[in-house]
This record gives sequence, C-alpha cells and structure tokens, in this order.
Amino acid sequence: MSDRMPVAEVVLAGLVCCGAIGCSGNGTAAGTDIPDLAAREARCPDGGGCSAGDGRGLADPGPTLPDGIGVQEVVVDVLPSDAGGEWVFDRQAYPAVQGWILLDADPDAVAQTLQAAAGFGVNHVQLSHDLIMNVEDVLGDDQATQARIETLNLAISLAHQQGMDAYVWTHELSGVDAEVCYAPDDALWEQRAQAYRAMFERLPGLDGVVLMFGSAPIPPWFTLCGCEWCTETYPDGTPLDSPPPAERIRIVTEKIGGVVVNELGRQLYVRTFVHEPAEIPWHGEGLAAVDGVEFTGMHKGSVQDWQPYNPHDPNTGHVGPHPSVLELDLAGEYYGLSVLPFCAPGYYWYRMDHLWKNQGIGVVSRVQRGSAHALSTPNEVNLLAVRRLVEDHDEPLAAIWDEFLGDFYGVTPDLPQQPVLKRILADTFPIRLKSHYTLGIWSMEKGSGFPDGTTLDEFTSRGKMPKWDPDWQGVWDRLDKPDRATVLALWQEGTEAVDMAAADRDALGSVSNALSEEHRKDLERRLLHQWLAARAWRAMDLSIFSLRAKAAGNDFPERSAWLLWARAELETVRSEMEQGGLGSVAVASPDEITQFLSNCPKDASDGVEPAAPDELLFSPLVIEQPVPVEAVVTFTVNREVAVFLDYGLEIPDFGQTMEIPSAPAGELRTVTLKGLEPDRRYVLRLRAEEAGAEYLGGDFWVFTR
Repeated sequence: MSDRMPVAEVVLAGLVCCGAIGCSGNGTAAGTDIPDLAAREARCPDGGGCSAGDGRGLADPGPTLPDGIGVQEVVVDVLPSDAGGEWVFDRQAYPAVQGWILLDADPDAVAQTLQAAAGFGVNHVQLSHDLIMNVEDVLGDDQATQARIETLNLAISLAHQQGMDAYVWTHELSGVDAEVCYAPDDALWEQRAQAYRAMFERLPGLDGVVLMFGSAPIPPWFTLCGCEWCTETYPDGTPLDSPPPAERIRIVTEKIGGVVVNELGRQLYVRTFVHEPAEIPWHGEGLAAVDGVEFTGMHKGSVQDWQPYNPHDPNTGHVGPHPSVLELDLAGEYYGLSVLPFCAPGYYWYRMDHLWKNQGIGVVSRVQRGSAHALSTPNEVNLLAVRRLVEDHDEPLAAIWDEFLGDFYGVTPDLPQQPVLKRILADTFPIRLKSHYTLGIWSMEKGSGFPDGTTLDEFTSRGKMPKWDPDWQGVWDRLDKPDRATVLALWQEGTEAVDMAAADRDALGSVSNALSEEHRKDLERRLLHQWLAARAWRAMDLSIFSLRAKAAGNDFPERSAWLLWARAELETVRSEMEQGGLGSVAVASPDEITQFLSNCPKDASDGVEPAAPDELLFSPLVIEQPVPVEAVVTFTVNREVAVFLDYGLEIPDFGQTMEIPSAPAGELRTVTLKGLEPDRRYVLRLRAEEAGAEYLGGDFWVFTR
C-alpha cells in the first residue's frame, strides 16, 4: 500500500453534488427528497469535509455514464489533508495485481488451481462464492462451517507458500435486520466490527477483504432508517433515503474499513458490482467520500454481468484518490463455460485498456465456474493474455498468440499451420457473440446454455441494454416487436456463426499434422460442438423471433415454413450431437434441445412445407491482422446491390460509412480501412439497400494493435 494520507478535503469545481442518484446541477437530487444545498451548508458551514457520519456532502469524481443515465459529470480536485495539492495517481507506487478468483469449495480443486496459478505469475487470490460470500459463513460452530474454515485456511496457506496474498469476499449488510440506524455511535457498527474480528481470528493468515454491496443479503439502499439521528440529519428524507444511498455506502465502508484496515492492519478492496444504473453513482459518490480508510476499487470489465456489449463500468478509476483493479471472467460463464471456446485476447485488452487509462494497477480474473475451468482448454490463451498485458500493457496481441500457440500446442510461428490454427481459435470470439447474443442484446438464458423455451428470460431484465446505454433503444425495440426484417437480421447473424464454425472445422484438417493426438481430438470435439451449437442457436432464434413477430402483429407469409424448418433442424442437430459423442456435454446439450422443443409451439399452417430463409446476402467478414492505422476486410455479396461498410468506435451507432464499389455477385471483395486510430476497438458491419429494404450483416470487432 502507498503512504498516502486520508482524504480530508474535497473542492468541487463549480458544482456541489447532492449525494444522491443524480444531481440536477443546483445542489438538489433529481427526483428525490434529499436535503437541499442550503440544508447541507447548514450542517457543514465551513464548506469543507465534515466529520464522518454527520451528514456531510459527498465527493463525486464524475463517473462518465452514457448519455441519458446516471449523474452528470462533475470535476473535482481531491486534496490530501497534509499535501496542499491535488492527488496524482502514480501506478509505480503500487505493486501490479495479478489476481485469480477461486469459486469452487472442493479442497482438491483449490489446491490444483493455486498450483497452476503460480505458473501464471499470480500474486493475489480471492476466495468467493462457494468458498465464502458473507462474514457469517465462518462464524458458526457446526460441522459444515468448520469444514469451510479448514478449506479457507488451506487455501490461504497454499497461497502464501506460492507468494500470493489471500482475500475473502464479504457482502454488506449481512446478519442484520432490514431496519438499520446509520448513526455513528449505533450499536450495529460494533456488532459488525466484532463479526470481522471473529472472522480474522478464525482465518488468521488472511491478508484482507473484498467488500461489496450488490447481491448482499440486504444492500444498504434496501434498508430502512427511522431513528432520531437519521430523521434529524436528513429531515426531508424518507426511511429509504435517510441517509441517501451513496451516504450509506460511505458510512458502511468507513465502518468496515476502520476495523479491517485501521484496527487489524489488513487490506481492503471495494467491489462496485451493480444491478441497475442508479447504483453506479451511488457507488462512485459514496466511495469517493470515504474518509480515513485506504482501499482499492474493484470493478467488473462491463457493468452488471459479463455481457461483452455492455459499456465499461464508469466507476473504474473514479472512486476518489484510490487505485482500481479490473475483474474479468476468463472462463466464459455467459459465453461457453470453457466447453465452447472463447479465445479473446483482443477483447480482454480492450477492457484492460479502459482500466489502464483510469488509475488501474492490475486485474483479478475468474478462471472457473463450478466444474468448468479455463485451465487446459483453448481459453487458456485468455489467462496468458491478461498476465502479459498486466506485465506490459503495450505487449502486441500477435506476440501473445505466438507464445500461446507455441507453448500450448507446440505450433510455432515458423510453421505454416500456425496462422490457420490462430484463425480457428480467434474465430471463436465472434462465433460466441453471434450465438449467445441477439443483435448484441442478452435475451436468452442466464448462462451459456440453450434457452428452455420461447420466453426471453433475460430480455426485460439483464438484457435491457437501453438502461445502460440509450443508443441501444432502437435495437431493443426491434427485438421486442420484431418484423420479418428483424428475423432476417438474426438469421444473417446466426448463419455467419454457422458458416465460420463450419469453415474452421474444415480448416482443422490442414493443421492436424502439427498437433499431438490429444490436442487434435480435443479440437475436433470442440469444433464439432461449436458448429452444432451454432446451428441450434440459429434455429432457436428463428423460432423465437418468428413467433414474437406474429404476437406483435407483424406476421409474414414465410413464418410457418421457417418454424417447421427450425424444428426439423433442431431435431437433426440433437441427433448429430448424440451420434458425435456430445450426448453428455455440460453446456449446449441435446437434453437442452429436447427441453426447448417440448416448450416451443409448432404453430404452423397445414400443408406448409419446411423451408429455410433465403441464402445470406453477405458472407462473414474476414479481417486480416490489423496494423495500428488500417485493416483489410474481405467478403462476398450474393446479389448485385448497393453495399455499405459501417464502422466506428461505438456500437450500435457506428459513426462512419464507406460505400463499396459495385461488383458481380459472388465476387470476392477487398476493402482497406485507412486512417484508423491505433490502440482502439473498431466495430464493423455490412449493410445493403435493395428495393427500399435494408439488410444488415452481423457485427465484427477489430483491435488496432
């Protein structure tokens, strides 16, 4: 840890933040009953930072949210109490964090994972989920709790033997009732302090705690406070917002940090996991106002869960004068569970690049989920990528691929098979996106498997992208009430995944002689599974959204034929999975197809024959290894139509368009995009206009590294 002094004063440049969900710019909370600026100044007449727990104003570092959500940007200068100047982040003052998060409570799995972690330069281990989630998990005297404590102490000891620090996850509030008094001297805080002291007595080697509020047994913002202190300090509030949510986060962090850091001398990480956009500024404002406690912010690479299309967490690097680490999922909980490969060094560089620009000092990565593990799978390239990019953020992606393919598969850059193998594995990233997501929206299952029916389980909750970025409203609306054009866009996207998966299966034959028998068989199985699963997701999308089109009043003549074709395709895929030795796969399985078919209405007119939609207008884009300022793209178009290439730094509003010169149908076209910015993620999409109708290709990502 650095020797920085606690924050003692916060100067707001031209704006006083109200400390609530949003700030209207005049010191009052938009849409809330938080005390106004005059009342706040009456409580803090000197304009400086009031003492902890007395209702002071909250420092806002100004997390920049997408337009339309969250708080307005606020510029602040954070002044250490004895320095007389602005705190300046210095990455060299902190040891780089190379962290793994362990979720599996099996002692053997813990030992094996920690042994492997040493080979990846890991110096930081977090124990979570099935191991521990709340302080109370280790405070009982029953046999199960004692077994948990033994496993945790084993993990801590093994981590220390490998030179790693060990942390446990805790959620607050836990072990309390819904009615909570936030007064500084309330007995609750001593009760929570005693719980943490007891935990450290049972886990004496523990180096610190990862504190979080989202998914807690009762998050602070869901508690009620009607005590005399709360009502007097916040006279215009209600039991739900007295104190305001951000202030509650500050108070809890200071109370828990006071024990963990200041009393026990351990380290504190504070995780900003959120379920809803309003929780972003609550965390940002509350943590920026924390006084007298050193901590490191911990932020998911994307807000909410692991959706690749979701924006960065705006709180990354914006929690006051504190560094940040990034939390990444390298095992693919929502994109294949490491059973279906998700080999994505470029994607993880993109998330880490945002961290590095925002007071980042390292990464903590999930490498497992249940029995699924990234180790000894193609996803191990993600583990290597994160390691190398923490060591040197300027490490070329090509160098990471060369190292992985040589060490893992024995296929070195001098071998002609290497570019082919690299393409096969790199294609798993767009194939996963086009399979698990619908036009960039998370609408299906909470996980990596097939949906169990035509109900979109995540569409109106986790998949409601406009709440994170309003630019997605048009895409979400199309999926909510699809028409024939929307169904065809999904067919295009799904068929791109199928075609890429089929081509990569075929290409493996030219690489096989450079692989060991074990690796050849493993890739044959995974690529077969990927191809069949892509076909199944495409058929499910066709079924679900054709039915939704009818329900929305947008029926079209081909619907019955398409539904019958999709059902027959799913039955064929299920049979081919079973015949191909994939009957017992852990994700995207034949049993899941059976479940979907049993819950999917046939809803087809009599006398209609099964028929698939027309062939694709566009082939999948093939993107050559980009250089920092340009990328070469090849593709074919199956009809002579006006074609455009949309591209840019954002999605779904790409920003730039290039008209493609006409060419005969089926002819290979090559386009060179020049003048690109180096070290950026670009998103590309083909678009065509024909007879007044618009046709869209699926999106493809390019990293100019």
